[in-house]
Amino acid sequence: MFLGIDLISKIWSMDAPLSTIAIYYIFKTPQITIQMIPVSILLATLLLFSYMSKHNEMVALYISGRSLFKIATPVLLVVTGLSLASFYFSDYLLPLANFKAEKVWMVDILGKGGEFYDSLNQRRAWFRDKNTIYNVSAYDSADKVVTGLSLYSFDDHFNMKGHLYAKQAVYQGRKNWTLKGIKKTVFDGGKTVTELVPELNVSLREEPDDFKRIEAKSDYLTASRLNKYIADLKDAGISPAKYQVEYHKRYSLALAGLVMCFIGIPFAVRQQRRGGVALNIGVGFVLVFAYWVLFSLMLSMGMSGKLWAPLSAWGANIIFVVLSVFLVRRMRK
Repeated sequence: MFLGIDLISKIWSMDAPLSTIAIYYIFKTPQITIQMIPVSILLATLLLFSYMSKHNEMVALYISGRSLFKIATPVLLVVTGLSLASFYFSDYLLPLANFKAEKVWMVDILGKGGEFYDSLNQRRAWFRDKNTIYNVSAYDSADKVVTGLSLYSFDDHFNMKGHLYAKQAVYQGRKNWTLKGIKKTVFDGGKTVTELVPELNVSLREEPDDFKRIEAKSDYLTASRLNKYIADLKDAGISPAKYQVEYHKRYSLALAGLVMCFIGIPFAVRQQRRGGVALNIGVGFVLVFAYWVLFSLMLSMGMSGKLWAPLSAWGANIIFVVLSVFLVRRMRK
């Protein structure tokens, strides 16, 4: 349904063969699959236990001495296996699928090959402005701060005149940058003069948007590579908050299906006495909506630095697990 609606909304603007469009949606399918696994697990859990209650199978198991936990154990084990498989799939196969989908969309469908390749992460990207060549090690788009700026100046015969290294460059507007923590070296007549300068204003041809291409695309990185990129940002003095949230999100989203199973079991058993299968399906959609709203809200707070990154990624899972434990404790056979 998701892919169908997306296709209907986009197909009128696609000037590409149907085979290319089909390839694009093939590579898009893994991402939607990962997002829908928790929803599928919740609905399956609600339907399973609803029908077991409807046909008095739950009553029979209770009478034989089985507790709800023992009844649910096989289901929880299966869902745990699905969650582990989901993490492996999302961490190793999904980044490649996302990359291929974006490449097909930008290059083969929209014909924007240059923009696509420029958007890829390029560590230590190089730039040139007349007789000046410079590179940067990292860029923080939130604060518009460049870290690790190395600037080399040359004369008309391409002889190096000097080198300037700045720990940070802060954008001030109209292509003006303020450099901080500067080590300046001048080469003159075979002599080398080095001095430390606390602050210096310079004009660069590039603006903040031109440096965005050196930011990593987290959708293309595995968890291990993403963790290394976070460490690199910390070493560069740049806040890695949004990447830390993305890193923890990989694990929390993989276990979201298990959380949905936890919350679905007590709801299915309780609601069967009140409204049956139809009501349980409605409850399932309400739970999914509530979970994703809470999950997205906490992620946004984490990426903006207002919430601790692990808590922002795991908060929704923790709240729903606590709610499921509360419901189970209140249940009566």
